[in-house]
Amino acid sequence: MRCCPTQAIRVREDRARIYEDLCIDCGDCMAACPEGAIVPIPDPIAEISDRKYKVVVPTSVLYAQFEPGIHPYIIHLAFKELGFDEVADNSVSCTAVAKAYVKFMERGPRRKPLIATDCPATVRLIQVKYPELVDLISPLDVPREVTAREVRQHLPEKLGLKPDDIGIMYVSPCPAKIVSIRQPAEKAQSWFDGAICVRDVYSMLLPHVVAIKAKFDPSQVPEDFRFSVGWGVLGGLTRAVNMEKWLAVSGLDHVMKILDDIENSRLRDVEFVEAFACMLGCIGGPFNIENPYVARFNSSKQREWYESRIDIDDSVIERRIRDGYYLLESPVLPRPTLFFDTDLETSIKRLKESERVYHRLPQTDCGCCGAPTCKAFAEDLVRGDAELGDCIYLAGLDRASRKSR
Repeated sequence: MRCCPTQAIRVREDRARIYEDLCIDCGDCMAACPEGAIVPIPDPIAEISDRKYKVVVPTSVLYAQFEPGIHPYIIHLAFKELGFDEVADNSVSCTAVAKAYVKFMERGPRRKPLIATDCPATVRLIQVKYPELVDLISPLDVPREVTAREVRQHLPEKLGLKPDDIGIMYVSPCPAKIVSIRQPAEKAQSWFDGAICVRDVYSMLLPHVVAIKAKFDPSQVPEDFRFSVGWGVLGGLTRAVNMEKWLAVSGLDHVMKILDDIENSRLRDVEFVEAFACMLGCIGGPFNIENPYVARFNSSKQREWYESRIDIDDSVIERRIRDGYYLLESPVLPRPTLFFDTDLETSIKRLKESERVYHRLPQTDCGCCGAPTCKAFAEDLVRGDAELGDCIYLAGLDRASRKSR
């Protein structure tokens, strides 16, 4: 209950309850629960089993779950043995979107710092806890969606298929990206058909990877094969563009400190923020297998041994920016919550009432009422989700008052 950064968890009648409007799908509760009671529900690969052509788009940190001696192309071959017809890597899209960020920043956004959208948990955190900062969220789409869109738009003509004949699955390191595919905050529908966890696909890939590696010859790698570790490790985006006033931060506690600084106008020399909910970036995602520090080591070696230069002409990027190719379908807006009403007058009344209740409470944040803090309990009380007697302090005062009478 206490680990949730947006205070979305309550304990009512000895059971945990999650307020969906406050949940940002960061996965902290999954990591903290000693009983393993909170589990992800990814999409099964069978979701696209009836499609004529199956494509998988793996997160760049999937490669880092394997020791660096395993060539990334081996993992692509293993995916094909699992039944996928094609592996669409994010490398080209990461390079393209990174360049698009630079071009966009050169044009001078209305407010700074701009906040990257690659981590959906960070985006949802801003929607819930920092709604006044939503206009700082980048209007550019994320590489994974750009990749899926290009697959959906170009493959049908190439293969002579209908767009619906192609099934596209994403391999995700965290629950936030799975939810962003099921319920995107900035578009009506994702370009993906579903998403699976890194740890689930890893167990399926491993025996195939081991078998392929035993007889693998590097000459098998096609000349047009491209690999990049992408943005999976903290600082990947800022390193890719080599910009001076770009800041990278990871871990929700640290992200919130940066957002507090932005909110209070204390972050004046930074033009761009790359923020990840997971420590070290996506490489620390809760769905990964490997220790994140070992995975970071693997990733650095893979970058040194296998990464290939990806050249995209600046004129192509500029044309696509003018055409809106990289833009989100719609801006990200604050997320409505149960506590704040769409009617401003009602919201102000609730806020004043919750402050009045809060001053009656002991303000010790003991959690015995089932809310993580006294302030959260006051909000629950005003909303009608709790009773005064749920607070043992107020219940004790009430009993003492009755005895004195």
